[in-house]
Amino acid sequence: MRLMALVPALDAGLTVGQVVRGASKYVDAVVVVDDGSADDTAEKAREAGAHIIRHDANRGKGAALKTGFDYALAQGYDAVITLDADTQHDPDDIPKLIEAAGGAGIVVGSRLREKDKIPPARYYANMVGVKCISWRAKNALLDSQSGFRLYKAEVISGIKFSGGRFETETELLIRAGRRGFRIASVPVKTIYSEEIIRGSHFRTVSDTYRICIMFLRSFFF
Repeated sequence: MRLMALVPALDAGLTVGQVVRGASKYVDAVVVVDDGSADDTAEKAREAGAHIIRHDANRGKGAALKTGFDYALAQGYDAVITLDADTQHDPDDIPKLIEAAGGAGIVVGSRLREKDKIPPARYYANMVGVKCISWRAKNALLDSQSGFRLYKAEVISGIKFSGGRFETETELLIRAGRRGFRIASVPVKTIYSEEIIRGSHFRTVSDTYRICIMFLRSFFF
């Protein structure tokens, strides 16, 4: 497969270069979508070898994914690997996602086997999501909220999605599963440092609400 790594980034100047360099070892290109950063995210990513696409204003992670997917399809990539800019995902786990692709349209890197490393509120919210989203997506998921994923081109070209904020990744799983695509899961490292937790752009109340609303909307897909 011809592979592209996609890194949505917001104010990630301190870490994005490390992520780009790590991912570059396993893919043909790394694209960073700078989603309206106020710091040197774009400069650091470019220095590390990434192609940069910039949003002039912050639009949300889902919008950054949509921008990157559109670019990947236009450039003819066979699959896109998404990972976060804050070092929560270890690029050295990328080969696991590639190996598991086989007949799957999406491969999700599951972090939940190391429960003690995950903030309890996030762990239990994710477990509820796993049950509900597995049911709607018609696939047995192990981690519903991991952004460390491999998407094949036929998935991202074959489904329409809204491109909002963190709820977009839930929407992608449900829409893909209900279109008949198989979703596989592989265990990846669980990385939750204090810096990552403090710097997270996920807002527990508002973004969880958005995910719940997306789940309810899925009954009308």
